[in-house]
Amino acid sequence: MSNRSEDENLGKRQKSKAKFHFASLMEQLETLWLEVELNDKIFTIERSMQVITGAMKVREGMYFSGTDAALSELISVEDISLFFLQALNIPIVSVKKADGDPDPLSFPLLMRGFILHQEDSYGAILDKVQPEQRKADIIGFLSRITPEGRYGLEDKLGEAQRNTQELQEYFGNVADFLKENDVPTLIEAEARMRNAEESLNTAQRQQKQLQRNIGNAAQTGVQQPGRLDVLRESLLATKERIAQSQHNLTGLRSEEERLQDILASLESDRKKAQRLQTSSTILSSVEFSACPRCLLEISEEMHQREQYARCSLCNRPLRTTSDSLPRRIPRVDDIDSQITEAQQVLDDVRSELQDAHQVLEQLRQDEQIAAQQLDQELEAFVAPAVDRLLAQAHAISQREADLAQARYLYKQALALDEVRERLQMAQRQQAQLEDELREQKKANRERLSLLDQYYDRVLRAVEFPDYQSSSINSKSLMPDINGSMYIHTGTAFKGLATLAYHLALFDLSRQEDTFFPRMLVIDSPGVGDLNDTSHDQLLRYIASLQHGKESTDASDMDWQIILTTRRMIDELRPYVREELSAPDQMLLRSR
Repeated sequence: MSNRSEDENLGKRQKSKAKFHFASLMEQLETLWLEVELNDKIFTIERSMQVITGAMKVREGMYFSGTDAALSELISVEDISLFFLQALNIPIVSVKKADGDPDPLSFPLLMRGFILHQEDSYGAILDKVQPEQRKADIIGFLSRITPEGRYGLEDKLGEAQRNTQELQEYFGNVADFLKENDVPTLIEAEARMRNAEESLNTAQRQQKQLQRNIGNAAQTGVQQPGRLDVLRESLLATKERIAQSQHNLTGLRSEEERLQDILASLESDRKKAQRLQTSSTILSSVEFSACPRCLLEISEEMHQREQYARCSLCNRPLRTTSDSLPRRIPRVDDIDSQITEAQQVLDDVRSELQDAHQVLEQLRQDEQIAAQQLDQELEAFVAPAVDRLLAQAHAISQREADLAQARYLYKQALALDEVRERLQMAQRQQAQLEDELREQKKANRERLSLLDQYYDRVLRAVEFPDYQSSSINSKSLMPDINGSMYIHTGTAFKGLATLAYHLALFDLSRQEDTFFPRMLVIDSPGVGDLNDTSHDQLLRYIASLQHGKESTDASDMDWQIILTTRRMIDELRPYVREELSAPDQMLLRSR
């Protein structure tokens, strides 16, 4: 179907184009046509072999000469899987990956169950499907051995798992942050906050006591220099003016940025309006005399179509044309006037911004001078008590900072505790969903028993060497033969055991309601380890699939097997509908 990955190909991806059997044909073919029948509906799929595109043309109905010109639907390569699933009435489901993300059971993935390539599937059933559990997911879904209620739980569990992983990551980050600050638990964070509050209260009481002592000393005759108060008031007033100037400066900068954005937007609008007017002028002056794509001359009849509101090129009804201007388009002159006005306002703002910078610079110089004067006066006149008061104020500031940090850590510890509770709840929910999914994953015993019976019947029909009994593992859905896994039957019979398993699934689909199609593709069963005797028995079993039916006409059969083999037996010949043969060579290889 696509060459995107090995899981989405009909067969093995070739490492070398020179070794690919279709390489020489692909260089000669322009278009590949595929006719498929899906639930009694026939579809024709067209894809270019020379021009690599990301889409295919799909039309309902059989292929006929001129199909390429018929009305069809364009479907992307990514969506062709959904098209096949919907046409086959196969539910679109997903299973959960290890990280919780959904892994869709797409059609290219499911078809590995019924399209067998000798090098891909004979060594191990559904080879190259990773992880190993995905094989059981595919077989269980196609055979409906796995209950369908499982897939809704898969989506819920995946979402719960991703939510749990996000909470675990967030919980770990907050826990690491608290450990770096030596606060690993909520109790320790609360104790640190209480200690910080007590330290701040003690420092504030000491400050008040020191202030009372200074006041008492002033009443007993200790003179405080009044010049210090004047200098402090002057410095504080200068600081306040600086803050106001900075606030105004910030507002002016914001206004400048807003006006710049408006100018940029208006310039963009003017360019768009100019392009629209120019393109409308150019396009309205173009008169096609030939098709710009195929270069064929446009006839008078095609020109007359536009008199009836239909396009002269594609003959579809005209709703709008490329030279039609939008109904609402701003005039360039209006935009220019708006740009001029915005530019004038921007120049005014920049002028005010420059003046504000100068004012702020002057205020900072005044602040520096006032601070220097205050420092000089303090060095000359401040008493030791005032120094202690300033030191105490600094100590209070430090205690306040410690308290703010302790409160922040306490809030983080509270948040961590809340996240822990949410995480535990999410983990319980995930565990509950895992238990429910584990129950839903249990195989349908009745359907599993039927598959086991069909597999036993196929193995006996093909006279599997030394065969005694078989069983299907309820978890892996892989077969055991004579008490051992099918892969332990020996290299010479592993391919036969694999073919028999897929034939059993095919038989199950013919008798029961499954998602496994009544079609099987087997590529070269005789290549490798299948001997002639087992090969003939396999062909006889395929011929026996129609025994007991009223009609032996191949066109009336409700099943299809596409078989690549160089052997033919008389029993199978009546049921062969089409046969391609090159006795002297393989069809796609040179002599």
